Amino acid sequence: MIENHNRCSRVSDTKKCPNCYSSKIVKNGTTKTKKQQYFCKNCNKRFLDFYSYQAYRFGIDNDIVALTKEGTGIRSTARLLKISPTTLLARIITIAKNIVQPSIPKGKTYQVDEMRTYVKRKDKLIWIVYALEKQTKNVVSFSIGRRTNKTLKKVITSLELSEAEKIITDNLKNYKFLIRPEIHSTKFRGINHIERKNLTLRTHLKRLNRKTICFSKSLVILSAILKIYFWG
Repeated sequence: MIENHNRCSRVSDTKKCPNCYSSKIVKNGTTKTKKQQYFCKNCNKRFLDFYSYQAYRFGIDNDIVALTKEGTGIRSTARLLKISPTTLLARIITIAKNIVQPSIPKGKTYQVDEMRTYVKRKDKLIWIVYALEKQTKNVVSFSIGRRTNKTLKKVITSLELSEAEKIITDNLKNYKFLIRPEIHSTKFRGINHIERKNLTLRTHLKRLNRKTICFSKSLVILSAILKIYFWG
C-alpha cells in the first residue's frame, strides 16, 4: 500500500518510472511471485521490474489505440503486443468506453452518408451512418444498425440539436422525412468530402472493405473500433 513506501530503500538513478519517467523511485517490497516492486514518488504509482503478463505493462492502452488507428487486425495486434485476442477485445471495449465524444460545433454545415459492412457473417448486412463537419472534415457523430429511419435519426437528431445550418446528404428518400427542408440539401457533388472519407476508412480498416474475409464478430466491437478510430 502507499502508506508503506516510507520504509523502502532508494534505487539507483539509472532506473526510471515507466509511467512518468521520473528517477524518484524506491523499492516497495515484492509480489506473491517474489518479483521486485517499486514505488514512484513523483506520480505515486507502483510498477514491477518486468511483467510476465504483457497486458499489464504501462502504455499498453496507447499501443492498442495506435495499432487500431493504423488498421491492424485483432489477431495481428495481439501477436505484436504478445497478449491474447480475448484480452485485447476486452481492453478495446474498455478503452472505447472511456473515450468522450467531442461536442458538436453549432451552426455548421454537415455531410451525412452511409457505409455498408458485415457483422458475424456476410449475409448479415450492417450500415454505418456518420456525419462529417464540412470545414474541419472531422467526424462528429455516427450510428450503427440496419438502414432504417431509426439508425439514421440518431445522427440527424444530434446535428439538429447542434443547430445545423445545413445538412447535405445523397438522394436516399429516408432523409426527406427526417430532415427539415430548409436545412436539407442533396446538391450534386455535395458530399464529396464524406465520400472520400469512406474510401479512407475502407483503406485503413480492413473490416470495412467491400471484398474481404475480415469483418467484425459483434456490433459492440465494431462500435468500439470506430470510436477509437474517430476520437481516440
